[in-house]
Amino acid sequence: MRRNHTLLMLLVALGCGREEILHGLDEGQANQILVALDEGGVRAEKRRDEGTEAAWRVEVDGAEAARAQRLLSDRELPRPRPPGFGEVFGKGSVVPTPSEERALYLHALSGELARSVEAIDGVTEARVHLALPAQDLLRPDPGPPPRASVLVKTRPGARGRFEALAPGLQALVAGAVSGLEPAAVSIVIAEASPTVAAPRPAARGRVLLLALAGASALLGAGLAVAPYLGRPLRHLRWPTRAR
Repeated sequence: MRRNHTLLMLLVALGCGREEILHGLDEGQANQILVALDEGGVRAEKRRDEGTEAAWRVEVDGAEAARAQRLLSDRELPRPRPPGFGEVFGKGSVVPTPSEERALYLHALSGELARSVEAIDGVTEARVHLALPAQDLLRPDPGPPPRASVLVKTRPGARGRFEALAPGLQALVAGAVSGLEPAAVSIVIAEASPTVAAPRPAARGRVLLLALAGASALLGAGLAVAPYLGRPLRHLRWPTRAR
């Protein structure tokens, strides 16, 4: 029976192992993954990647790995972070022309603003688009005023709260761009579709344990009867009831 108990524990350990589903994430991405999986009914943990200080990995129970991947695929996670000034201007490969440098600056500024919006609790994704006409010193009349638009995607049920924050978001974007008025910043708020949480794997885990326990009991019974197999019935002593 000791051997059967050891076999049972080994089978349970194999069925409850952890599996890595993502690695090389920054901490913000890892936290976003944990929230999405928890809302979908999957328990997950984040751990630091071995040999790194800034990268993280996400692990789930081996039996839940496939469902976790489907949940993340449905939510298009993990999403790449919008590039900021460090990513755009940190390459330093060639000297850009003035027009290219301006385009790079707008791209980096949009990324930095999108990061600021995504830092707000409840935001799953943000995009900032800037339309800043280039100044022409040869033209005396002023060009069109700068404009901007912000797309904010929130968690299910959080749209109402962010609609109330729209003036603050307009001020946040306008404050980062010279000459941009808050009224010229358009805010579009979209709410993510609710995800129906599947039951946690606790019930299936109990079923697995009961099945393994039953198999172990049958195995033990088979080992106990094995010495008597093939012997005539007259040599077997059957228990009798006390009268």
